[in-house]
Amino acid sequence: MPKAIALLICLGFLGGVVVLAGTVLVCRLNPQAQQRQSLLWLAGWFGKGLLVPWLLWAILNFGISWKLQPFMPQVQAAQNSGDWLSAWITTTAIGFYVLSTYWTAATLIWALSRVTKDLQGDMWADFKGLCLTCGLGLALPAAVVVLLGGWANLGLAALVILVPLAGYTPSILTPKKAPPMYARAIARMKFGKYDEAEWEIIRELEKCEDDFEGWMMLAELYANHFRDLSQAEQTILDICEHPRTTPSQLSVALHRLADWHLRIGGDPEPAKRALQMIQDRLPGTHLARMARLRMQQLPDTADELRRQQTAATIPLPALGDSLDGEPVSGPMSDPQAAASAARQCVERLTKHPNDIETRERLARLLAEQLNQVDQGLEQLQLLLGLPGQPGAKRAQWLSLVAAWHLRYRNDRATGREYLERLVREHPESPQAFAARRRLFLLSIEEQRAKPQSGGNPPLDGVR
Repeated sequence: MPKAIALLICLGFLGGVVVLAGTVLVCRLNPQAQQRQSLLWLAGWFGKGLLVPWLLWAILNFGISWKLQPFMPQVQAAQNSGDWLSAWITTTAIGFYVLSTYWTAATLIWALSRVTKDLQGDMWADFKGLCLTCGLGLALPAAVVVLLGGWANLGLAALVILVPLAGYTPSILTPKKAPPMYARAIARMKFGKYDEAEWEIIRELEKCEDDFEGWMMLAELYANHFRDLSQAEQTILDICEHPRTTPSQLSVALHRLADWHLRIGGDPEPAKRALQMIQDRLPGTHLARMARLRMQQLPDTADELRRQQTAATIPLPALGDSLDGEPVSGPMSDPQAAASAARQCVERLTKHPNDIETRERLARLLAEQLNQVDQGLEQLQLLLGLPGQPGAKRAQWLSLVAAWHLRYRNDRATGREYLERLVREHPESPQAFAARRRLFLLSIEEQRAKPQSGGNPPLDGVR
């Protein structure tokens, strides 16, 4: 009896594993939407195809009456000897194991035939190749199972072939989509064949409609090569509307659109709209803060943008009397243009008072172009009062203050004071070198201006 119970437990466990494996494989063969329907069908089929036959097997071998003896001879012999319960349990356990293998094999055959009946083309060819591979590769192990276990293990031998076949079939039914490849499009663009590159990108996007890289490449093609900003903008907006676009991708796309409007269109207004869209769609995020900071740095008008993009003259420290660069556009060459530029600077400083470049430009315009030296010096004093400014900029501003006092106001005392301050605070700067030379020249001029009596006065300021 203990051996019979142990055999029942072992064969019952093996049969359960076989049934569970078959159930899992059948579910994998069906689409996700049909999983529940497949489980319900398997539950009914499990009762009709396995439980009912196994119960009949157990009853037929139990021996209902003298006229209906047990089906298996070993159970009949055990009944005659008196110890038949162990034989009945053993026969029932073996019957469950054999029925479970046959049931699982029949279920897999039915499921495979059902899901592959409509296959065509490459999918059908791949499935036939898989069947041929499994059949030829596993025929020998299946034959060994039948030879060693007899015909009762025919179901197990069939599972040796069917389980791998059912396991690899889902990869044929739902193949993984290969990522889009844009090498051909890039090659077409390098050779200047932009129309062909556009079609190559579109062809790849048809394979994967939500590929961010491909849509951005298409938008860049429209903007940089076709110079069609409206089409590029529409492509970017379509990217932003896609539900799978991440916040970071949305920010990258709109920043790129702003770049195109500034660089190609030369218009800061649509660039600001693109940056504002980031703030509206991603409020409170660091991406919105970055967009807001960039938006504050953009010029207000297209004319101001063109001036920023034009290579400006760089004031260099002079070794002569000027100590700084020449005036921005010559002495009073165009007063109306200078006044207009000064008004634009004032408007921008009203919105962004910490714009260093604009305030310095305003100071130069006032002093060098509009003959408003006092207002220009006031702007430079504001710049010198700002904390945290680099030493090179402070040296340049001190040089300008000294130069304007000497050049426009003829105030040698104040000019000398700022020259000495420049040498004292920034002794290693190029402006300090020019300041030392200017102080030396001032001392020579002062000596020559004094009457020739007594000893020569010391050269103040020479260091």
